[in-house]
Amino acid sequence: MWELPHLIIEKHLKVALLSQIKKISGIIDLIYPELCPSCCMDQPVRNHFLCLKCLSDLPLTNHHRNPQHNEVAAIFWGRIPIRAAAAIYYFSSSGGIRGILHRIKYEGRSDIAVKMGEIMGYYLAQSPAFKRVDAIVPIPLHPAKKAIRGFNQCDHLAIGLSESLDVNWLPGAVIRTRNNPSQTKLTRDKRIQNSQSLFEVCQPEELKGKNILLIDDLVTTGATLESCGLELLEAGVENLFIATLGCGE
Repeated sequence: MWELPHLIIEKHLKVALLSQIKKISGIIDLIYPELCPSCCMDQPVRNHFLCLKCLSDLPLTNHHRNPQHNEVAAIFWGRIPIRAAAAIYYFSSSGGIRGILHRIKYEGRSDIAVKMGEIMGYYLAQSPAFKRVDAIVPIPLHPAKKAIRGFNQCDHLAIGLSESLDVNWLPGAVIRTRNNPSQTKLTRDKRIQNSQSLFEVCQPEELKGKNILLIDDLVTTGATLESCGLELLEAGVENLFIATLGCGE
């Protein structure tokens, strides 16, 4: 079936335009290559988004190998019943995880959060304890804070985790009802006080009788995770699991 001349011309123009776009994109990549989100110096390893040095330097905790007895699990002993807990990396003020989280939260790189969620899932999948998880619940941001940042980094960690573990995540299952101040510079006691009565379960029918993995980007005193975890347990969650991208050294 023959085509009208103007359609043939239009088709050739589209092909030529796409070809030019690809060439321009390639030139931009050469002049301004995507840099490793951790060190912002070297280019990522092929088929990865971190450079070779950062891949080898990121400090793994290996909590997934002993998820009942590690630094994160110990935070919640005597405070809230959990089945397993793990952070994937150690966090320090000069470490690579700090740089990654800074780019996620303050440069709008939600894509990096998804990738880090996939890495979290890779390690958690190696633990028999976390294979019991039925669904993933991310720690929510208050709507006002989410509007300023544009997204909740924990939602995007959950997206990556969901893909790696092949487990659904439940956006909106829990909401944050109070826009509490940042906990960065608070003492342990102030953090615990600051985290009380923060959350409300909105989808109890999705949670009742389930094994729920509650996730956050960082854990320090555990006050926020404890507050949210208690609400989940009161809503009928059968077993609570906790995972974070980082924890203090």
